[in-house]
Amino acid sequence: MADNSNMKQPVHVCAAVIRHQQKILLTLRPEDKKLGGFWEFPGGKIEAGESPQYALQRELREELDIEVTVGALLETVYHSYAWGDVKILAYLCSWKSGVIKHLEVSDHSWVAPENLLDYDILVADQPIIRKLQETYAN
Repeated sequence: MADNSNMKQPVHVCAAVIRHQQKILLTLRPEDKKLGGFWEFPGGKIEAGESPQYALQRELREELDIEVTVGALLETVYHSYAWGDVKILAYLCSWKSGVIKHLEVSDHSWVAPENLLDYDILVADQPIIRKLQETYAN
């Protein structure tokens, strides 16, 4: 039997696909962070003992000072970066309250679904965009 004790588990991450007035929210990672300068769906790491939905609400408060309602799971993505693997759970979310503040992001943009790939998007988020475009194309 193979010894898997040295295999690292992927980092579990949640992402919010927030649709508001026919546009999707993207945020820009700060230059001084890992993968800085790339656009992504807002969210972050799921901490031990948290549900993905709770983690997503917490991350959005910490990063943007907004409240959302977490809806259905849109897509699950596994991606390998040079530094390790991630598992992203992307949820459809709806805006609840708050005014976006750049607490832990450099910028934000509301983007039409068909224009999402015009941004310099994290590679791991690109399958989410494809799924989103398929979903709203129908």
